Amino acid sequence: MKKYIFVPALALALGFAACDDDDTLGIPVTNPQLPIVDENIATMAPAAVAQDVIELEPYNNDEINVPLAEVTVGEEWPEGYGFGAVVELADNEEFNNAVTLEGFGSGNTISVNPDDLQGYIYDKITHAPVEQTLWVRFGLEAVKGAQTIRIGDADTWMCPTKIKVMPLPPTKVLEEEYYLVISPDGESWSTNDAVAFSKTSSKSVYDDGEYTVITTMPNADGAYWRIVPKSTFDSGNLNEGQMYQADPKSAESRKGTLSEAEDATPGYIDLGGAIQFKMDILKMTFEYLQALPNFWLAGDNVNGLSWSFSVDPQMQTNDYVNYAGFAVLGKEFKFSPHAGWGGDFGNSEEFVYTTDKDGIMTGKGKADGGGNINVGAPGLWYIALNYQTREVNMTKLETVGIIGGFNDWGASLPMTSSADQLTYTVTVNMTQGDEWKFRFNNAWAVSLGGDLDNLSPFNGANIVCKETGTFDITLDLHNVPWTATVDKK
Repeated sequence: MKKYIFVPALALALGFAACDDDDTLGIPVTNPQLPIVDENIATMAPAAVAQDVIELEPYNNDEINVPLAEVTVGEEWPEGYGFGAVVELADNEEFNNAVTLEGFGSGNTISVNPDDLQGYIYDKITHAPVEQTLWVRFGLEAVKGAQTIRIGDADTWMCPTKIKVMPLPPTKVLEEEYYLVISPDGESWSTNDAVAFSKTSSKSVYDDGEYTVITTMPNADGAYWRIVPKSTFDSGNLNEGQMYQADPKSAESRKGTLSEAEDATPGYIDLGGAIQFKMDILKMTFEYLQALPNFWLAGDNVNGLSWSFSVDPQMQTNDYVNYAGFAVLGKEFKFSPHAGWGGDFGNSEEFVYTTDKDGIMTGKGKADGGGNINVGAPGLWYIALNYQTREVNMTKLETVGIIGGFNDWGASLPMTSSADQLTYTVTVNMTQGDEWKFRFNNAWAVSLGGDLDNLSPFNGANIVCKETGTFDITLDLHNVPWTATVDKK
């Protein structure tokens, strides 16, 4: 038995006894089945330990197998035969995607190698040391020397049992919450200067160690940093307890290796303004970069330009992770973090486009490569980019309108498009105090609200009519910021 949490792949674990030198473990079943024997010659019931939480650590430490079922044989059991079993293990009652383990017969008990249980949890479910609910069932076999006889047939499974298993403890205990701490001088460390990381996925930290945070530097000259887990943060003393700092070779780098060693030093961020800091607590790596307020688009036809960039961007963000924008697209386009080439990115595979029952086309894919992104059809599009995951969701905009108190928030009042599909106008009667917004495709998936001089697609606030009258409303989608004018006739 090995005293570790991260065991080899399950396929490597199967077929080995927990203790090869222990004769009390019974006879391993490795031979092909021979004749079929009626399944009624034996019965099976869950072992007593299988009816409680099975802690794998003591079995691993004591180098013994885990008993899962007890066997009672009848008078018709083949004379001179012991027994073993083929054991199926799954994470569901239907035994979908089950794996086969080797069962060992000893006395009246069928047992399995604890490494096999650990390996299944590790390979198929999670690396996290948390209790798991599994299902087992048994293909009972009569065994005599090299001869194996399956009881019943290959489809006969006995004693389906739900078991609860606590995996082996980890060699390194991780926490789910971490904080980036900024210090202006590298000497004073305060919880007031700490900001919580966000997990990039919903997985356990033992399965995915990636974290990210957006924060603003205290000055333009840069500052020092270290990372602390929640336990250290909660203590209030950020100079003691567990912490992660930069490997000495990475202390003044924008990416490098984290270290818990005594010679680790605070890292130094040489940027001002908003930064995005990423770390992987499993791989023990970090990276920081300037947080980007905007993205630009270029393509064979982006707002009338052919593979060149406008002065102003087409996409904006409110959290430096999710970006959104409007653009007239042709057949292909790419993203860029500035108004030019260099650092641009597109896709590695074709985007997939579908059309719903209302005739609205949407597309999705990942902008994680260097190729051009294919466009489902030319026209005005709403583009949403998650810069962390590089996931892109696109919606072709067929109608632009306004909606609000003036029409009891009913169907959108259509706006008239300009020839370039980037300016939209409408005339409407409104009463002072009426609230309203811009809405696309007569649905709420895409809308604009907030300040007329800086309209927001991120659930922007309702716009408030300041007086009663008839108004000409014009929406301009040429560049960020998107703006609108409201002129009383």
